[in-house]
Amino acid sequence: MSQNDTNVLKPSVDLGILIGLLLTDGSVRINKKAHTWKINLSGKSDELHRIFKNKMKKIFGLIKCTEWTDKKGVNATEFNSKLAVQKLLKFSPTFRTKKFDDGTFPNAKIPEFFNELSTNNLARIFQVMFSADGCVSLGVFWNEKKRIWELKRRVQLSSRHPQIKQQIANLLREKFLINPRVEERGLILDRKQDIIKFAKEIRFVDGVKITRDSKNWCGFEKNQILDLVIRSMKLKKKDLQKFRTKEEIIHFLKALVMVQAS
Repeated sequence: MSQNDTNVLKPSVDLGILIGLLLTDGSVRINKKAHTWKINLSGKSDELHRIFKNKMKKIFGLIKCTEWTDKKGVNATEFNSKLAVQKLLKFSPTFRTKKFDDGTFPNAKIPEFFNELSTNNLARIFQVMFSADGCVSLGVFWNEKKRIWELKRRVQLSSRHPQIKQQIANLLREKFLINPRVEERGLILDRKQDIIKFAKEIRFVDGVKITRDSKNWCGFEKNQILDLVIRSMKLKKKDLQKFRTKEEIIHFLKALVMVQAS
């Protein structure tokens, strides 16, 4: 029996995963004149769309949806259900996180029941949120002062919504002892111990690939590069100094990914 058979939608990890997707790559829209109550997920990851459809079926019993791909290759999955929209809006007043034209932000929020979830269940929710609106990067740069090649490691969750990113930061600190930097564009994990904890306790959804904003790692799975970031921490400074160019180091790092996959 799906949860739409009851008057009250009970908090659960499945509901948390759905809400996590909607607060990142999703939307909930009402058009009373057109009698439409839309729940939408947009993004290039087939795996995240599969999870979205699975949760909509499991929670609301909904199977019928509309799917399309826009000119930029971004996929969309959309359900039309007044009941589902009404129940979702009891957990957040809105799922819009984009700033209004007047500079204010909508009153979106992380549901209170997230605070009551076990660390393992909260990790499953954060996994989809970081997979949707997050990224992992491993950059190579030349330290002119020290005259050596160095690596720059980072896990990031993109969010400009002040309340959303602060709530997530608080939960990361309280539940996982991960201490992100809160910046205008989102949350940044760049300390070694925080990245290691993220890789061990949260990670990304398997199969979700890097699709943008990465010249070197586009097409790789996010977890592949996350594991490479962890492996790169074991490299000694001298291991990079035998290379003459950044391109040579990137080629070396990509070879390590292939070794991991074999």
